[in-house]
Amino acid sequence: MSHSVSVPAKKSIQTKISRAKTKLAQAKPSFPVRRMDYEFAAMPRYWFANEPSLTHLFTGMSTLFPEGESYFVRSVRALRKQIKDNPQLDKDIGAFIGQEAMHSKEHHAFHQSAEQFGLDPASLENATGLILKTLEKLLSKKANLLLTVGLEHYTAVLVVTMMDSVNELMTDDTVRNLWLWHSVEETEHKAVAFDMYQHLYGSGLNAYLPRIMIFSFALLMITSMMIGYTTVLMKRDKQLLNLRSWKKLGQMMVSSHKIFIPKFLDYYRPDFHPNDTDESELVAKTKAKLGLLKPADALAC
Repeated sequence: MSHSVSVPAKKSIQTKISRAKTKLAQAKPSFPVRRMDYEFAAMPRYWFANEPSLTHLFTGMSTLFPEGESYFVRSVRALRKQIKDNPQLDKDIGAFIGQEAMHSKEHHAFHQSAEQFGLDPASLENATGLILKTLEKLLSKKANLLLTVGLEHYTAVLVVTMMDSVNELMTDDTVRNLWLWHSVEETEHKAVAFDMYQHLYGSGLNAYLPRIMIFSFALLMITSMMIGYTTVLMKRDKQLLNLRSWKKLGQMMVSSHKIFIPKFLDYYRPDFHPNDTDESELVAKTKAKLGLLKPADALAC
């Protein structure tokens, strides 16, 4: 018996394929990929409120990014072929990958400049890479994507306070601009990995339970690493027994987590979505400060 497809049916299939290709070609990313080339050679030893502990907290956090952002990229790439039926999301994933690659590049350059103070931040980058590559091998593609989703929310929470007020305590303009640019882009793409997860796995109980379990693990992991890295940097800087500086760090951590914790808890809502909060006004002001706005947008601020 012949199973050949009729001419009208073939034309219908070709038309659908053509329309799909047209939609993909017409789709544009929701945000841009910006190439930055910061020069950090002239930065001071203590660039955050002239405090060793606060400087090392953010240097330690920064050492998470080169390998962390690369892990995020690998996590979304591993499943990207499965979302080709959503041209807009596919384009946004491409822009997400571009932004994260630039973050890795610039934070690595920042660490290279910090070598002049004998801090060896490269060793912390390597430790981060070892941890994440081990997890990547142990976890499924779904779990790796979920870890990315959770850490993206963690970062999205932190960068709001960075743009709002924390950046004002940074005494070096280049370092401040690095963190502000990174904060803007984290806010721009904060929903991409989450949307990819929902597109692939939905929002039912089987999607929700792994989401909150992996996020709980992510919070424990990232907090432990940041405390550990800050301690290592304080020791290398011969500031481990600087109790006054540790007190300043403790005060900042307590005040900031009063803001962070409710936002972390939002993630546990079954109906949570990263775009539940709107930071567009804050982002526009930060872009204006960095000179990233188009003339028309600048006039609107």
